[in-house]
Order: sequence, then C-alpha cells, then structure tokens
Amino acid sequence: HRTNTQLFPMSTAGAAPPSQDTKKIFKRVKLRSKNKLDWAIFQIDKKTQEITPEFTSDDEKEKKGIDGLVFKLSELQPRYAVFDHEFKTADGRLTSKLWFIAFTPDNANQTDRVTYAQSLKPFRDTLAGINPASFTDKNEILKEFGSKNAVEEDSDDEDEDFD
Repeated sequence: HRTNTQLFPMSTAGAAPPSQDTKKIFKRVKLRSKNKLDWAIFQIDKKTQEITPEFTSDDEKEKKGIDGLVFKLSELQPRYAVFDHEFKTADGRLTSKLWFIAFTPDNANQTDRVTYAQSLKPFRDTLAGINPASFTDKNEILKEFGSKNAVEEDSDDEDEDFD
C-alpha cells in the first residue's frame, strides 16, 4: 500500500497531500474544455488530512469570476484557490493567466494558519503552470483582479487636518 506522502520530499512531512478529486478539479480549471471551471477553492480536510475541493465556479450561480470566488471565501478560515483570470492585453487580445491564491485572513486561528502554511509550498509545487499570490483580505483579491466590486479605501484619513 503506497501512501501519498511519497509524493513529497521528507522536509514536508507535516504537509497535507492533495486528494485525487483536487487534482481532477485543478485540471478542469486549467484546461480549455466544455467542463471548464473558472475557479476552485480547496480546504484541508480535518478528518483525512488531505487537500480537498470545497467550492467551484459551478457552485456559485449569482456571482461570476473573481467575485464568485471571493464570495465563497470565509472571513475566518484559510483556503487555497486556483483562478483562471481572463483579461485583455494592451493591444486588445483576450488572454488568461492561471493563479494560485493562498488566502489567510487576519482573524484566522493560529492552528489553521500553521496547518495551511505547512502545506502551501508542497501543494503549490504539484500544480503546473500557476502564478502564486497570497492575500489576507478579500477586498485585496478583488482589487488585484480588477473587480468592479472592490472597495477603494481612502488612505488619506490619517493625514487630514482638522482646523
């Protein structure tokens, strides 16, 4: 009986391996096919200690693209996500870039933060052709990917003069 830990070097002994479902879902985000997904969110299953799919773009019918992904993220739980970001180049061509997002909200508990941090690099290294990004705030994700729903914070508040 072969275990998944053989897929990872010894230095990642505490890392959660991706499940077979996770590998299949990643391929659906990456590949251009009729079953293509725009994005997927993954969690570390507390029972199996594997990285498993939690939500995909098929689960969110109201909000599309990055808005749907961010809508499904918890304010309290770290998660991993893959997102196929479609955009227009400066010369007007439609293209896309595949992103791996590590989301660790500021108010996540310390145990979850450590668990996700230990598995981050080993998991990311199993995914070919991705661009890594890390975020602690949902609005930062929306801003990074050009969502119309991103809230622009007013950074001048501290510098206001009260006469």
